[in-house]
Amino acid sequence: MKECANANDADRYLQWIAKNWDSLRKKYFTFCKEKAYNWSDDIFSDTYLKIYEKILKSGINDNSEEGFDNYTFKSFKQNLQREGQYCRNAKRDANIDSESINYLYEDYYNAHNDTSLQKIKKDLYIDFATLYIISRVDDNFDDEHSYLFRIKHLCNLTYKQLAQQTKIKGARQKVIDVKNWIKENITKEEINNAYMLLYGNLV
Repeated sequence: MKECANANDADRYLQWIAKNWDSLRKKYFTFCKEKAYNWSDDIFSDTYLKIYEKILKSGINDNSEEGFDNYTFKSFKQNLQREGQYCRNAKRDANIDSESINYLYEDYYNAHNDTSLQKIKKDLYIDFATLYIISRVDDNFDDEHSYLFRIKHLCNLTYKQLAQQTKIKGARQKVIDVKNWIKENITKEEINNAYMLLYGNLV
């Protein structure tokens, strides 16, 4: 079935992202620096999550690792170029130059939220924790349980939407079984230790 093939490709894509996270981030960061784009962890994260959802919905033409790599880079580059069309940029005052905007935004953001560096670290931790939990679920559950857990949480579906979209009997209970296992077997300390092992030099 096409849906099963799409789900399999989507899972393989997410596994590929997890395996190549560091190298992809470094490559894209270097690309942004060379092309004078502003690096954005948000765009990086949004890119692979949207690709995952796209593959689930309509598949991907080239499901090889090279195909994943090419499609991800193309999508990331396109999302960067569209950045100027996002709401936060579309409403800019034309009388204020880009450099001033950066300073004004930084001042406003720091006054009302975390610093930019803190936000990047927080986003990085959330992305890492998500992929870490998914990886642990993959190691301890069959493909169906893993698939249902992923699509439920990565696509932010209700249990009703999950059942309608997957047509899998007992989908709700299978996700609950995974969630209960996570509560009993994965601690925040475990995630923190794994995170520090990988990114300790950055925090």
